[in-house]
Amino acid sequence: MRKPILYSIGVPIVLLSILNINIGMPDIDFWWEKWTEKHEIWSVIKSELSSTWTTNEKEKIIVTEVVVEPEIIPEPIKKPIHIKTPDAVKSVYVTAPSANSEKKLNTLLNLVKTKEVNSVTIDVKTVSGYVSFEMPNDKFGNIKPTSNNQIKDIKKLIETLHENNVYIIGRVVLFKDKLLAEKRSDLAIKWTDQKTVWYDYKGKKYLDPYSKEVWDYNAEIANHIYELGFDEINFDYVRFPSDGRVSQTYYPFSGTIQAQNGKWGKIMVLDKFSNYFTTKLREESPGIVLSADVFWLVTNTDLFQIGQNLESFLLYFDYVGPMVYASHYGKGYLGFTAPDNHPYEVIKDALKHTNDRIDLLNTEIELAKTENRKVKIKWIFDAEKDLEALKPIKKTKIRAWLQWFSCTRCKGYVPYTRTKFRQQIKAIEDSWLNSWWVWNSRSNYYFDWYDKETIPQKIIPKEEISLCTMEYSPVCGKVEVQCIKAPCDPIKQTFSNTCVAKNAKAIGIVEGACEENTEK
Repeated sequence: MRKPILYSIGVPIVLLSILNINIGMPDIDFWWEKWTEKHEIWSVIKSELSSTWTTNEKEKIIVTEVVVEPEIIPEPIKKPIHIKTPDAVKSVYVTAPSANSEKKLNTLLNLVKTKEVNSVTIDVKTVSGYVSFEMPNDKFGNIKPTSNNQIKDIKKLIETLHENNVYIIGRVVLFKDKLLAEKRSDLAIKWTDQKTVWYDYKGKKYLDPYSKEVWDYNAEIANHIYELGFDEINFDYVRFPSDGRVSQTYYPFSGTIQAQNGKWGKIMVLDKFSNYFTTKLREESPGIVLSADVFWLVTNTDLFQIGQNLESFLLYFDYVGPMVYASHYGKGYLGFTAPDNHPYEVIKDALKHTNDRIDLLNTEIELAKTENRKVKIKWIFDAEKDLEALKPIKKTKIRAWLQWFSCTRCKGYVPYTRTKFRQQIKAIEDSWLNSWWVWNSRSNYYFDWYDKETIPQKIIPKEEISLCTMEYSPVCGKVEVQCIKAPCDPIKQTFSNTCVAKNAKAIGIVEGACEENTEK
């Protein structure tokens, strides 16, 4: 076979370079061997280069650089990290400026690390209507939130708190919103002239609690902060106004239902709101934890003027926070000239009423299921809550707000002390509850107020150990003096009978084993 001879000047140079051939070797046999080895490459080269050669200039090769665009891989969407709700939430209120202060934040973190506090409740939206940090407009519909930028880096703040295992609650004020009432007067409560925006004694303005546009706007805020990593969303001012000339108010959206239902009208409006609002939030953010605050008197009565009824809130929200500040109770309550000086008795009485009302509500839930109907609120109107998914209400849904301030306006005022503060917590624990919020408008807290009292342990002699029997013949009691089988803080313990429980100095004795009475 005749071996081909490459006559071109331009082609061999490029070709030999591609075939990794040393130009300094002129031997044709060597070239032929390389050609045989690389014939597949030659076929490709010939095919590619033929299109670039002109008729008259086949020695010239036009080399075209091929640019390969890198594949753009979108960053994975980071899911927010949430801390599971502790069995006992012990939270302190924190203003937005305090949360933004490095010094204040370090103090709060030290409080969490060394004391019984495990949660903070941070202002996200206040009565002013402003939100405390920037929120992207594309997350919102017709109403865009306006930030006062009091928290500069909310993501870093959440990350820092979570790194220290702090449960984060975001506080959102709902219907008391001066900013939006002025920007969107069509959504605001009006004077009876039906035109001018109503205001209370302090010049504060409210939105109509039956405006669905208002509902959706606040739901968008709640969803956004939950996506950021807040573990729970707490709603305040879920009510109609209480101060000012409330008799001269006009409600553009809820007037009809109020007019047709007398004193129960406002309660019915908030029941409809609570159903719509919580359902929407849970559909859009499965797993979201929701809580709402109520007036202190709601624990034992219905407040028709502001539309708050304990049963309605318990049906829809995960936790309900009655603001049982002893300073808010009037002279003569429980026979006290100055109820503020008797926080234990006031709070214990309030929580007794909440427990009783939950028992009655659970009875009604069972009846509604048996009779295949909706739950009735005080047998006056049907609650909006879907019965199918409704379970018995746990008494631990109650998480009371405690005061951390002195009521200087109260008659017979006595400065608040650690003793009075701890009396509030004791009232909660003696009511078979273990969670609470603490309110101080400046977020100033003394560390030693959060030290639990040391209860002396009693060593039971061997001949008396039978008093500590855990036999199941059951009576459940809460013990202050601990026995050697339970060397921890005041606990619930099952005793063999009431006699043994009494000898062991148990308090709050109830029938049945402790595991069957965890809600009492």
